[in-house]
Amino acid sequence: MRQTAIVNARIFDGTGRPVIEDAVLLAEDGAIAAVGPAADVSVPPEAQVLDAAGHTVLPGLIDGHMHVTAMPGPLDARGHLEQNLRAVGVLRRCLRWGTTTVANVSGCPETVLLREAIAAGHITGCSRLLVGAMVNATAGHVRGRAADGPWEVRRAVREMIGAGADFIKTAASGGFMWEHEDIAWEDYTPEELRALVEEAHARGTRVAVHAHSQPGLNHSLEAGCDIIAHGALIDEEGLQGLRARGLYFMPTLFITSRHVTERPSLPPHMKQRMEAAHPVHRAGVRRAHELGLKLCAGTDGGPGDIMRELAELVACGLSPREGLVTATRNTAEALGLLDALGTLEPGKQADLLLVRGDPLHDIGLLGDEANVLTVMRGGVVEFGRHEWKQHVELV
Repeated sequence: MRQTAIVNARIFDGTGRPVIEDAVLLAEDGAIAAVGPAADVSVPPEAQVLDAAGHTVLPGLIDGHMHVTAMPGPLDARGHLEQNLRAVGVLRRCLRWGTTTVANVSGCPETVLLREAIAAGHITGCSRLLVGAMVNATAGHVRGRAADGPWEVRRAVREMIGAGADFIKTAASGGFMWEHEDIAWEDYTPEELRALVEEAHARGTRVAVHAHSQPGLNHSLEAGCDIIAHGALIDEEGLQGLRARGLYFMPTLFITSRHVTERPSLPPHMKQRMEAAHPVHRAGVRRAHELGLKLCAGTDGGPGDIMRELAELVACGLSPREGLVTATRNTAEALGLLDALGTLEPGKQADLLLVRGDPLHDIGLLGDEANVLTVMRGGVVEFGRHEWKQHVELV
């Protein structure tokens, strides 16, 4: 039995409950066996002990929207192989930032093979991977398995779920990327979106939809898409629709942040669209928070960008506590993972990070990679910095 005890810790369990000071977390064979005040949790003599004095333990962060691989539509067999190999490096860098789970929204059957290799332990030191398989309109914003018309859409969803997709990713509006498109363009029609969602839900699979603007936002809400991603031009009608239906809003503020718009390599058409959306995007998230909407976290970025997303959420009115719940518990629930991940509670997978200082008072601490001291995934310490390297288990 592998046992690891983190002692003298400040533990934020992700549920929203108060921080536990002078706490102990005990992991056994990959799962959390106990967590609580030191007086209530005994440490077995054979356990590996990590002394976290002065530091904070958080649930592993979840990035619910990342393109770990390129959009699969244009790729051939060699392209898929190259993308999956590249993805290993991306997922290793994500883990070092404390992102223990990544949802790849440009997934396909070939990405399922990478997910399985990580889950089986053939590839170590990586974030856990979820595969969001793309089903999209011809020449739409996303480019995966192209399908047009309700029955062809149903067939494509069946193919992706049959191949092992964790969820379906689609698009209901245009976006920033393609020069030829307009952000307000309709991608799928209401009939096509309804068919896609009905087929996915009939097979117990969730749907995440790219939707920046109307009419795509209303189409997505009426179809019952589980996660509405982006909403850079979301309006009051869209916000009230989210509220009425209780669906999750994943705003991905990172994509319209200064960190992105000030990149010299950004094409002019993307820069113009993102800068125009910047204030509207943030006003929408502030209003969403005021309305008490269900927020979850994704970046549309890369390794470490979840920390920037947290800072953006806090700048929009969330407290650091609320921001951290958004990137842990809420995102796990949105993706259907809450039974196993998202909070530090007995019986769940021991996915966590140990950080220097107290991000509940200063969320900016998480923006410095040096403050992520060690990361555990599935009860195994897979990354450690400086003196914490001694605890890394090579499996």
